[in-house]
Amino acid sequence: MIAAQLQILRWSIRSSLVLALCLGPGVVLSADSDCNGHGVKVAGSDTCSCDNDTPTSGELGWTGPNCDIPVYGAEADGKDLTRGCKQDHQCDQLEPSSWFCYLVNQSWTGDWNFLTVQLARTSEDEDGDPDLYGLFTGGTSGQDQRPTNATYGYDFRETSAASHAIVVQKVRKADFEDKNYSGAYLCVKGYGSTATTYALRADYTRCPSDFTDDGQELMCSSLVSAPASGKRYTGCSADGVCSCKPPYQKPLPEVYKGLGFEECSATVTSIGDTELTIAKPFVKEHEVVETRGWSFYEFNVTDQDFQVVVNVAEEEDSACGEASGYFEVFLKYGQPPGWHYGQWDFRQAYQYYQTEQDKDQEVKFDAQTEGFQTGTWFAGVEGDDHSDCKYTITINKFECPLNCSGRGTCVHASNGTRSCDCQQGFFGRECANEALALAYNKPVTKAEALFEYDYYSLPEVASAALQNTVEVKVQASFSSADGYSDWVSARPELLLLKGDNAIEPTTANYTYKHILEVQNTVYEIGLGPSQLKEGLWRIAIYNPMRLYQIGYKLTAVKLAHCLNDCSGHGSCDDNGTCQCNSNWAGGDCSVNQAGGGGCQEGSHKSTAMPGKHATGYSTCACSGSTCEYTDSNTQVACDEGYTIQVLMLHLFLSPTFQDAIKEHGVQEHRCLAFDCTAHALLVAV
Repeated sequence: MIAAQLQILRWSIRSSLVLALCLGPGVVLSADSDCNGHGVKVAGSDTCSCDNDTPTSGELGWTGPNCDIPVYGAEADGKDLTRGCKQDHQCDQLEPSSWFCYLVNQSWTGDWNFLTVQLARTSEDEDGDPDLYGLFTGGTSGQDQRPTNATYGYDFRETSAASHAIVVQKVRKADFEDKNYSGAYLCVKGYGSTATTYALRADYTRCPSDFTDDGQELMCSSLVSAPASGKRYTGCSADGVCSCKPPYQKPLPEVYKGLGFEECSATVTSIGDTELTIAKPFVKEHEVVETRGWSFYEFNVTDQDFQVVVNVAEEEDSACGEASGYFEVFLKYGQPPGWHYGQWDFRQAYQYYQTEQDKDQEVKFDAQTEGFQTGTWFAGVEGDDHSDCKYTITINKFECPLNCSGRGTCVHASNGTRSCDCQQGFFGRECANEALALAYNKPVTKAEALFEYDYYSLPEVASAALQNTVEVKVQASFSSADGYSDWVSARPELLLLKGDNAIEPTTANYTYKHILEVQNTVYEIGLGPSQLKEGLWRIAIYNPMRLYQIGYKLTAVKLAHCLNDCSGHGSCDDNGTCQCNSNWAGGDCSVNQAGGGGCQEGSHKSTAMPGKHATGYSTCACSGSTCEYTDSNTQVACDEGYTIQVLMLHLFLSPTFQDAIKEHGVQEHRCLAFDCTAHALLVAV
């Protein structure tokens, strides 16, 4: 190391003397400590003139505003640039915030169109992060362009080595029109918190080039050393276009740039009409999409096809799922899709509850989806950023949404639309949803998990429970260790929907809703006698922040109320109907059938009120030993869907129902159609 420093010092002194002699007596140079001993300051200027800042191949020099960045002259021949300087100058090792540059000269008018640079971090510690910065120099365009210690002002850069052990930067000469340079500085900065080691490769090539992870050079995605039969291309044009062989040829004269057709890295598989039909899915296993590459599948959609579903499932032995890897699927009509906005028609909707272990992709569209067209479609699989991905692709065509998931019948409407008639217990557009049966007074508890909707169904409400004597309460509470803190405005919801077998409670379709504001707090939706309807009720627990796990407790409570508590002569069943003891009868078990007739004082007897949508009740009154029901009704209950005409609050102020009728001028016992929006009070009087 000491010998190397002495050698650098000798080069520094020699270069300074030569520079002074060459400049002559007209320019005065002065040695200055600001130039770090590797250059001199020009008199009257803050600029340093560094020792040998444009070294030829095999030479070491210095560059930077203060001559503190070592620069080594190297050949861009696809081999490691550090090979000539790492033994004497440890150029492949960087301390945090330190720089080392390489000058790779190449005539701007030479036979090349691309400069490709690979930076490979060779140290295992990811905290050591080498970053690449490139600056064209020399010629008539860059005589004064030199590297600096700043990270701006460079022509290109690649700064993702912390997350990627190997990065590649590809530069097109055509992107620098009207320029004339003679070479480029390739600078590496130690950005991380610890020291790092690296290897650096570069090459000027006519057609797009790359490097394998072990440093072998590629041309048009083929090993340069491969025989002609093993290459993906047949030639390379003067303007840098690869003549790709099938299946690497672009399927159309014009495609989006950056998909890999320029360098023969993208593949296209054409799927014949007999390979993919409604009766026959297309399935291909062990497919591979290369790192940062694309694989495309071309297929045809006819007017007989209602829905197309493309599924890409990562295979178990794929390295794609390692680290933060991923792959994505895009669909485009008429041409291969790209990932930029506007370059695709369909992609998978974002799945908040998709986990790192569940990276399968599914994209579907149908004749009722905007953008659906018959003709040629392309499915594109975009590769992982870290490694090749192995997967199985399946493409299905259906005559109904997902063929009703095998749980229903496809219905062809006269207007050409298709829908599913689901089997009992299944619902949703594709019959894919199933509601779990919820029993009364038996709580259901679910551990915290990722989901969007969970569905349940109440026991069907029987007609016997609709006599204004039964109420149902649905109670729910939730917990979440992941989120739903105070700064999150969204909250889980309890949804309740009345309807038939096809109903699906959602945030846009519900009969009743309650927001679960606070964790571990019970919230309730109550269905009173006037709200309870015969038929099917479904419940949904909705998790709006699907990336948060939530757990919950759900309970349905049924409360039955019998008239006069069955007068003490019977039991009340869960539909609110009195089951009378022997020798007792009537709606409230108040009629003694053992003999003697009469009634029990205070009991009630129902009387139909034809044309008034109501049932009247008379009260048993006793005089001495004689008990009988009054001739007039002392209580009135309106039929389902009707309510008493008068405002019940006033009736409480009157001594009798008849006096109230006279006071308010309302016909006796008239029931009107019930309107929830009128906020009427339904009260028995």
